[in-house]
Amino acid sequence: MTEEQAKELLQKYLNQQASPEEQKKVEEWYATLDLKNVVSADQKAVIGEQMFVRLNAATYEKPKASKVLKLQYFGKIAAAVLLVVTLGLTVWKINNPTIAIQNQVTVITGSTEHKRITLSDGSTVMLGPSAKLSYPKVFAANSRQIALKEGEAFFDIAHQENRPFTVHTVSGIDIKVLGTSFKVKSYQASKQFEVAVVTGKVAVSNKERNLGTLVKDETLTYDKNADHAAIRKVKALAFVEFAFDGTTLDQVISKLQYAYSIKIVLNDSTLAKLKTTASFSSKQSPEEILDIICSLHHLRFNGSKNHKTFNIYR
Repeated sequence: MTEEQAKELLQKYLNQQASPEEQKKVEEWYATLDLKNVVSADQKAVIGEQMFVRLNAATYEKPKASKVLKLQYFGKIAAAVLLVVTLGLTVWKINNPTIAIQNQVTVITGSTEHKRITLSDGSTVMLGPSAKLSYPKVFAANSRQIALKEGEAFFDIAHQENRPFTVHTVSGIDIKVLGTSFKVKSYQASKQFEVAVVTGKVAVSNKERNLGTLVKDETLTYDKNADHAAIRKVKALAFVEFAFDGTTLDQVISKLQYAYSIKIVLNDSTLAKLKTTASFSSKQSPEEILDIICSLHHLRFNGSKNHKTFNIYR
């Protein structure tokens, strides 16, 4: 490939007109760079303009080395232009599974302070004393990521099927959920790390492996020195509220199924549109909540022996 062909290929990529094979080629150029810094969005246009000047200079200067070496140099320039103009932080975040520092908010609590934080998706975090949390002002379109850098925090996460929520911790452990409530205890000075689930389901992992999947009233304790994780059943000390205000029965069921890791079946599809206005707490059992809901709509229900599947009928 000549230098002119390489330049044309880069321009096609920037204009989003490149074929999959051409895109792969440009991204291979990008991979040759050893990235050590991330530029801000405000700097991209200026740096990109400067890089295009360098690109033109590299294209028209007299050859000082072999054709192969010069093409490699051009490839690095093209990759740099690609980084600051097109890919920006996106490719960097894919190759580095940490939270981008841009637009981050950091909250630190005092030694006796508790602080409630509401995130951009409606999720809430209750920070305990001497805790440190970093989070973006606005979450990305396809993921939600925050970092608990020290201390204890209780998370009540809004359920969004297409946008998983990840908590990165100072212990090098990640907690991934779709929407649930749980407590995390993570201190740099302690060898113990702990996650306790109040509602829903979470997956806990470190860089090497999955440490366990937890459901309601389960707690995972991880010994960082021994690299050992243990899961035990513990009745939650914290509770969350379920408030429904004219909510359809199928939406109520969806919330309960996720919160309790159960399955609820409506034997008559016409029941799905019934409206429910009521408040419940996670300290109540699924049977207790279903009994109240069915009473409101003059319905009945039954459950399986393992209390994991329920049927609602007239």
